[in-house]
Amino acid sequence: MADLSQLPKDHYVTSMQFTENAQQVAYPGIDPSLPEHSLAGKVAVITGASRGIGATAMVPAFAKAGVKGIVLLASNAEKLAATEKSVKAANPEIDTLAYALDISDTKAVEAAFGKVRQKFGHADVLINAAGAMTGDGPKLHETDPDEWWRNFEINGKGNYLLIRSFLRLLPSPESPAIIVNVSSWQSFFVVPPLGAYFMSKFVLDNLATYVAAEYPNVTAVSMHPGLVPTDMLREPFRSLFNQDSPELVGGTAVWLCQEKAKFLSGRFISVNWNVEDLVKRKDEIVRDDLLKLGLKGQFGAKSG
Repeated sequence: MADLSQLPKDHYVTSMQFTENAQQVAYPGIDPSLPEHSLAGKVAVITGASRGIGATAMVPAFAKAGVKGIVLLASNAEKLAATEKSVKAANPEIDTLAYALDISDTKAVEAAFGKVRQKFGHADVLINAAGAMTGDGPKLHETDPDEWWRNFEINGKGNYLLIRSFLRLLPSPESPAIIVNVSSWQSFFVVPPLGAYFMSKFVLDNLATYVAAEYPNVTAVSMHPGLVPTDMLREPFRSLFNQDSPELVGGTAVWLCQEKAKFLSGRFISVNWNVEDLVKRKDEIVRDDLLKLGLKGQFGAKSG
């Protein structure tokens, strides 16, 4: 890995800055408690809900947005129960369903959404916040092909299974729904020896692209969460770079659930990008097909 200590503290914010204003903490434009951001009557499924971004960013934000129900999915049943208690403490009126599972297990995912059907009928929002976890987190210096496969199992297969089951529960092909995949902007770059993690995140990005293209009723977005100080943020990133607040991540996810964000479906964004600036650039983003996966180059019969 390159010597990251030579980079400025705000490198991971400014180097990929797309909007005029950059954000590292929550701001009024993404406040989940605003009436205009209310998700009253909606049910949100949040994966990775026992720890990290799922527990510290997504769950509190969707509780503040006043959802009707929150489905909490993660592999650790004990920590999942603690997250469920935090929801009840924040808002006792929110109905909860906690289900421990390995998201790469087909039958377990189908069983979990069977419980969602029984309790809520369907869900309106899917937040894929589960990272590619092996042991206590992604092994950032591991190049073993077995490590590659485990990352693909979670970020590729696992998130595919979640999306498939989520879509199958929708009442009709016209039912509006939102999918937010927590990814990483580094999935667009070659960063050895982090290939296991970032290659699998690229698969996750492409899942959002195809869902958006094939399901016009669904807003599907890949979102870079910044560097949030959770137990998943390893060294040297924790000590060398500015960190982003969990509230910034959760608030941005809630904002993406609004009709005004639908133009971002099939695209990639960062929580560090100011959402009001994104809306100002809406026409440009749509016209020039920005923020999508693509292949650079001059192509066609006369390109040579």
